[in-house]
Amino acid sequence: MKATLSILFFLIAGHLSAQNGAKINLQSTQTTENIRYSRPGDQRVDYYSSWTERTAKAVPYGEIQLSALAVSRYGNYPKTEINSQLLLFPFAPNVGVKHEWFGNNTIVSTQHTLYYPTPGLKWARSSGFQDQIPKSAVILHIFTFRNELIVSHIINPQPKDCFIKLPDLVLTGRLGFDFSLATGDSQLPLLDYHFLYHRTASYYNSQKLYFAGVELDGNVYRNFNFSINADYYSIDFNDEWAAESQGKIHWHRNSKFSVSGGYKLYYLNTNYGSQFLAMPVIDFVFKLNHTTRLQNGLFKK
Repeated sequence: MKATLSILFFLIAGHLSAQNGAKINLQSTQTTENIRYSRPGDQRVDYYSSWTERTAKAVPYGEIQLSALAVSRYGNYPKTEINSQLLLFPFAPNVGVKHEWFGNNTIVSTQHTLYYPTPGLKWARSSGFQDQIPKSAVILHIFTFRNELIVSHIINPQPKDCFIKLPDLVLTGRLGFDFSLATGDSQLPLLDYHFLYHRTASYYNSQKLYFAGVELDGNVYRNFNFSINADYYSIDFNDEWAAESQGKIHWHRNSKFSVSGGYKLYYLNTNYGSQFLAMPVIDFVFKLNHTTRLQNGLFKK
């Protein structure tokens, strides 16, 4: 966790230094910008936006973002989106709603997600995961509700009429909890495999999972963005907890397709011992109905 916070501090310092250099050389800067007008009065959006699915900002109205591993999103109303983890959907059908309540440089949103993990649990029981769920286990209908408060703050706010738009440097904090409802008394054994233990904790004995996290998003160079985050999870505020961290570099081929790659770390501390897992991650994002308008820099370069 200390290493993650050190990286966050380094990235903030480096980005602010790069921002000051960009302002000094403003007249020689060449910038490509995306301005999307879904409805009159909408604000412009960066061509290679540094905002991610974990921030408080909803996807622009009418736009669809399809992700291979992360959350896929659809802007069904201004400042409101419907989202889902499509890769997880066959095992745990899920749907979420994010809404921006207020804010400009500081945006406050809520996210509410419903999961139905029963199909995945039944699949695990009949597959090679019998060390986790034996064939004799009774799988109930389980509905898991996740509720989050998300606050994002732009560290480098700029005037709306600024001719050259620098990518936003965004710091995001989140608080939330999970709880589950089942159609009877759960007879499932505890799933103690890395990231599954705390995510399935609410299946048992009316437990709740509480979590808090922080993320920093910004621009590295031209069409390369970064995101780095850390999350802490507590099961009913007892001695069992977990921590996760993820860092990625996002390469935007253009305004409609991007590739990201990085790492994911898990640490689990429970009554059954501790576990640690480090793994690489890669993701692809496609944007549909993404309208852009290119703006020239000085001397139309």
